[in-house]
Amino acid sequence: MARIQLEAGDDLVQRLAHENDPVKAIIELIWNGLDADAHHVVVTLDRNEADGVVGAAVIDDGHGMAPEELSSAFKWIGNSWKRSAEGSKGEKRPLHGRFGQGRLRAFALGTQVVWESVADSLEGRRLRSVIRANAATRNDFDVSDPIATDDDAGTRVVASGRDSLNRLDDDKTRDRLTATFAPYLIARPDIEIVYDTTRLQPKDNIEHDQTRPVEWIHEGVTRHAALRIIEWRNADERAVHLCDGEGVPVDTLDTAPAPDFQYSAYVLWDEMPQHHNEWLLARLESTPSVLGALLSEVDRMLDLHFESRRAQRRRQLVEEWKVGNVYPYDGEPSTEEEKVERATFDVVATSIRRHIPSTKQQKKLTLGLLRESIQQRPSDVSALLDEYVGLAAEERDQLERLLKRTSLSRVIQASSSVTNRLEFLRALELMVFDPDASKMVGERAHLHRILESELWVFGEQYNLMVSERGLTAALARHRQLLGDTQAHDGPVKLLDGRSGRLDLLLSVAATEHDRNRHLVVELKAPKVVGGPKELAQIKAYAKAAAKDPRFASSTTDWDFWLVTSEVDDDVRQEANQEGRPRGLVFEPKMPDAPGARVRVWVRDWGQIIEDAKRRLDYFQKSLQHDPSLDDARDYLRRNHGDVIPEGLLAKDDDNTDEVG
Repeated sequence: MARIQLEAGDDLVQRLAHENDPVKAIIELIWNGLDADAHHVVVTLDRNEADGVVGAAVIDDGHGMAPEELSSAFKWIGNSWKRSAEGSKGEKRPLHGRFGQGRLRAFALGTQVVWESVADSLEGRRLRSVIRANAATRNDFDVSDPIATDDDAGTRVVASGRDSLNRLDDDKTRDRLTATFAPYLIARPDIEIVYDTTRLQPKDNIEHDQTRPVEWIHEGVTRHAALRIIEWRNADERAVHLCDGEGVPVDTLDTAPAPDFQYSAYVLWDEMPQHHNEWLLARLESTPSVLGALLSEVDRMLDLHFESRRAQRRRQLVEEWKVGNVYPYDGEPSTEEEKVERATFDVVATSIRRHIPSTKQQKKLTLGLLRESIQQRPSDVSALLDEYVGLAAEERDQLERLLKRTSLSRVIQASSSVTNRLEFLRALELMVFDPDASKMVGERAHLHRILESELWVFGEQYNLMVSERGLTAALARHRQLLGDTQAHDGPVKLLDGRSGRLDLLLSVAATEHDRNRHLVVELKAPKVVGGPKELAQIKAYAKAAAKDPRFASSTTDWDFWLVTSEVDDDVRQEANQEGRPRGLVFEPKMPDAPGARVRVWVRDWGQIIEDAKRRLDYFQKSLQHDPSLDDARDYLRRNHGDVIPEGLLAKDDDNTDEVG
């Protein structure tokens, strides 16, 4: 028995072994067999009683290692015969290993490693050699005396002594092996790799395979390579492999784009073996090297490829969903809003296709819920999918980039908001003008509670400040708006000494000229006709505010609205006086607070609805959306179903006339 001592430091050997990556060790040992012209390479996993992987063996039927080759094979790092060879010894196949490091990777599979190789010596004798190594002394390889044998040529590598190899018993490992050897195996169907009793058959798992020429310029020289992209039907794989011109990988990048695809991209370049170690620096260079320029062009081509494939996939999937009657839209979109919405749906749905259930009923339900999410809360789609589907971080980022890049989400959100408002105005007309419906709608039980969440009706500039609170509470909020945190002296009373309760106090702190604007809305049930009593009530609130200096600051406007469906003749005359804007019934002088304004207005629902419609007129014409009574009822059911009387939501089959 002889001992071969590796000419390298133990720390270098340990680093080269990549002991934290047993999968890479399997890959290297398989390549060693293929470089030896093997037609069959078999990987077996050694398991303990608990079914944990504790070792592995890689067996090939290549030409093996002759006794004369062992010394150079195990003594040096580098100086491999493959470095200057044009191909394998027998069949002239493209070679993978060129740096003499592959044998060291076996230490990632076990602390004890045995190589048993049968080969023909230079004299033509068939001999068996056994090499043993231990992780404790990585530099020492014990070589047995060669023994004559009639066995077939080949090499068997057995590693044992580790108990953390369960990664090898994982579908991801099979996918990684399949992707790594795919070009080699596809080009050579007579070669077989069996991993843990399963043959690697990449050709049977290919969904799409395309090779494109790559042309790039570096330092004035036009260079050429190729980019092969194989998309997998079912594999947990996404990687960019740097390969020689024959498609043999020499390295793999640590990042790859398009997380919504399962694929392997192979950059095929004759000079890659000489440059592949530069890829990490190439990503950081301010002035690209030849490899850096190539990778930039590859990035661009990958982006274009997957954008095109997404569009193609969308068309195919949507057609499949339509044929299967699970697509949540009927017919063709008739408006621009529908086109945008449907385009957004297609982008989102196809991006998460792998997470959509396979059964027809569940698929239809999932797609329907996704449609509702896009219609109602498009800005929250990504978060909703993350919560209910469990997207991976990269997939979620990809989806957010898609939505941001197309701007569809914001368009949908804006158009959906306008559509909702148009439908609410139609519902409001139903509640306040329809003779039967208006009898069911109460002031505080229904109308008040609904309007608290639909304040845009009165004007976009208002935010809810106080609802159904006394004048004293209104004063407190008013002073808070002004930045006054001091205690207030005494309650606010009406002029007759009674307390007054406001329905809605809306407020905005104007950014122009440092003014604060308040709107007080006194709501009346639709069936109530506004008369002197109701007008006197709203005036009493206004007079109390005008008298109290804590309200009437010089930088504040107070507008009080009496809002009802109808007013009597007395109030109508007061609301239509010469020299005053329509609806203004009271505006006292404020000698103690110059600049302050207190006004009382009478507004009927017809005016308020018309003003709101006028603000939405442009959008309504653009969206071509004219809500029906059914649309209005559906809006109330979706948004105010807990408040609105049930009778109002029921369809009246005998009376479909429009009201208003």
